[in-house]
Amino acid sequence: MMDAPLDYLSQSPLKHMDMIVPIERGTAHILYAAKDGVCLKEMKSGAYMMSVVSHEAGKKLIETLPKSGLFTFHQDFMKKDFEVNIKYETFIENYQAVYFGKELLSTSDNMSLKPLNDSHFGIIVKNYDVNVDEDYLSKLIEEGNLFGGFVDSRLIGFVGIHAEGSIGLLKVFDEYLGKGYGTMLVRHITNHQLSLSDTPFAQVGINNEASLAVFRKLGYSISDERVYWAWS
Repeated sequence: MMDAPLDYLSQSPLKHMDMIVPIERGTAHILYAAKDGVCLKEMKSGAYMMSVVSHEAGKKLIETLPKSGLFTFHQDFMKKDFEVNIKYETFIENYQAVYFGKELLSTSDNMSLKPLNDSHFGIIVKNYDVNVDEDYLSKLIEEGNLFGGFVDSRLIGFVGIHAEGSIGLLKVFDEYLGKGYGTMLVRHITNHQLSLSDTPFAQVGINNEASLAVFRKLGYSISDERVYWAWS
């Protein structure tokens, strides 16, 4: 079942890396795969992901999906159908950033990256200003997928790997801004993903120019097209 969806998705790997990675790591349940599109359920996050070549193909697929939950789609022309058919409270638009290189990025000895534990939960919740469920953050910590940047034993920020495999949850505490720590965190987490033989990728808010600049600086390719997330 891997060949059919990858045949479609690999035509635009930058646009579809969020769907390619779950297939490659074995966490994707393929719901539909043909020349006109792919739909899958990413099993770790529970997210339904789809990409289609036409509105007609997308409309048929969306009618088969649950009416609420976590969804991502890759075509602007599907917006209206999601508004009509899916119940959601949060809707975001991202650009996809992908590191296609194989070489590790250079890092500074000034900062180390270490997995966080339950003792850090309070400071994470206090400082992360995006609407993310606390149980989800706790699960990432439990699985070893939330990392802190430490300078002289001081926690200066954090970064993580989302359930579906994307780099995210990037945060530098206010008192440490402007010192290049955000770039260092991305360097370290990119190398972490490469060490696991995973393709590093992230989804960055379309208005988050600071983060987009960091990823470009480090050699990530940035998609022209957008990836859309909706959830309730």
